[in-house]
Amino acid sequence: MDIYLVPLGPDRDELYCEVDDHAVRDRADTRSAWRRRASDAFHAMLQYVESERRRRLALAAEAQPRTRLQRLRDRALAWLAERVAEQRLLWHLRSQTAATVHHPDDLTAAQAEAIVRRALRRDGWRHVRWAVVHTLAYLAALPLSAIPGPNVFTWFFAFRALGHLLSWMGTRQGRSRVQWAFVACPPLTALRRLPAAAPADRASIAREAAAALHLHHLDTFVERMALGGP
Repeated sequence: MDIYLVPLGPDRDELYCEVDDHAVRDRADTRSAWRRRASDAFHAMLQYVESERRRRLALAAEAQPRTRLQRLRDRALAWLAERVAEQRLLWHLRSQTAATVHHPDDLTAAQAEAIVRRALRRDGWRHVRWAVVHTLAYLAALPLSAIPGPNVFTWFFAFRALGHLLSWMGTRQGRSRVQWAFVACPPLTALRRLPAAAPADRASIAREAAAALHLHHLDTFVERMALGGP
């Protein structure tokens, strides 16, 4: 698994990866039955979120009239899709035993490793807390299941709780079982110029780094995390 330590400022770095979901799921499954069922249910919900988001983007592109409720639903799906993108790295890390971190060449391997481990420790505690919060919210929303129609509240809280649980499992795998390798990557170092660059130049810097590393969505990630994009 290739992971990129993306600099988003003088003292801020974020982990990033691009992984083919289908390739990961096609591997031999050695998990216990309950973990396999939970993962399958989660991926079914994930596919629904992404298919709905693509469908609604297509409708919006056709300039079809949208009601206020439809626009609110579109925004909710877009928000959920962004949370999915943020957590995907940790979900895939659960099944890994080795990973290579590509880091800016102004960091040593020891410095990069310290940043990675600090990020995993921070994210682990954060996902545990939110998994508990969303589990309690799911239990509180269960009485609404008696109402006819799709139970959006329980669906949403179950999806979020399971997502945070899987993310926590990824941080635990990364901290205790993954063998890490670290490789200096000069194209990443150019991203340190972003905070000081003129607004018109920032997107160009991000696109150049993405092209040099053959990453399809790195510029979008940088825009969302560092430049305040949607």
